Amino acid sequence: MEEEQSLPTRPKDGKIRQLWHAHSTYFIGLASRILTLIVILAVLIAIGIGLRYTDGLPKPEDFSQLSFDWKIEPRSYLTPYNSSFQYNVLLDGHSHSTFSDGKMNSRQLLDWHLANGYNAVIVTDHNTVAGGLAAEKLALAEYNNSIVVIPGMEYTCCRIHMNFVDINETIPATDPSPSDEELQRVINKVHELGGLVIVNHIPWSNSTEFNYQLPRLPNHPSVEQLINWGVDGFEVINQDVFDVPTYQIAVQRDLIQMVGSDIHHPSVAAHVWLTVNAANMTRASIMQEIRNKRTSFLFDPTGTRPRTYVDAPTKYNFLTPLTLLGDYFSMFYYNNKGMYSFQGTFCHPEILTIHGDIIGSFIFWVLLFIIVFELTRLFVLWSLAKIRERSSN
Repeated sequence: MEEEQSLPTRPKDGKIRQLWHAHSTYFIGLASRILTLIVILAVLIAIGIGLRYTDGLPKPEDFSQLSFDWKIEPRSYLTPYNSSFQYNVLLDGHSHSTFSDGKMNSRQLLDWHLANGYNAVIVTDHNTVAGGLAAEKLALAEYNNSIVVIPGMEYTCCRIHMNFVDINETIPATDPSPSDEELQRVINKVHELGGLVIVNHIPWSNSTEFNYQLPRLPNHPSVEQLINWGVDGFEVINQDVFDVPTYQIAVQRDLIQMVGSDIHHPSVAAHVWLTVNAANMTRASIMQEIRNKRTSFLFDPTGTRPRTYVDAPTKYNFLTPLTLLGDYFSMFYYNNKGMYSFQGTFCHPEILTIHGDIIGSFIFWVLLFIIVFELTRLFVLWSLAKIRERSSN
């Protein structure tokens, strides 16, 4: 029987085997280092992205020690829009507390308003009157008539934001995108309770939502529709935005022209004060003048100078090196849900975009880092070997 002749080894295969045998320790170490780097990156990405979607983490701001050590006197440098208007009340027609998404509790909210020259405020938390009732109770008990609180709520959905003013019970928002009939029903309900309906910040509502080419509040009713449905007025100034077209319509149609700070955070300025000349400093007396449309306003586009800024708590700072990983690695994707409805949903279709080009760039830079690291490591090892060789000689 003829012996089988083995196939000759190709020179290239032989060189690869020789290279492996000569440098196997290095290649095994290289593979170990790359694997370790991959595991570390995977863990960091998982921690960072995971923390972005974890509830109950320390908040970035601590509002427990707020103080407002100033006193603004708007009448000392501002004139009412109706320059002959006489007034004794400076009212904020739109504000938020911790009963919804505001950062200040009831006491802090009242103190902020007093510091900025107000002596009356309508508290309008999103979809609840509880904040307004709590602030009114506190003001009556402890503030010695220095500030009058009028309870209200901001009816909030994906179509419209409306302040329901001078009511004592919450009118539920039952649908993120209510029908015309549902909106008319809640307007009528407010009137049954003796309250007023003020349509809020139309320019904000109709401005384009980022990345959607759609309004921030899709399908917002027109001003004419709202007037036909029986609203009592419009917020013509919100923060530092003067809605001139809506103001002109409100004047022409003899509707209430409300103004408001829409305060959520204590670091913002006060820009606008509703001026009222009330017979006495009570909720009923102020509301009587508003209902009769005997008001004007002070407007400061620049805003008041003093602000309050708060520090991050120690617990938040401790976690910051990890939580910021989420911000860094979120460059790999974009997840947008649009405007929040304040009813547990969002007003726009969710957009999830994976940034493949950024992921590719990240991998490129990681590989480049590995190459530079390995070349540096080899140079250091070679240099150390040369030093040992010279010292041994």
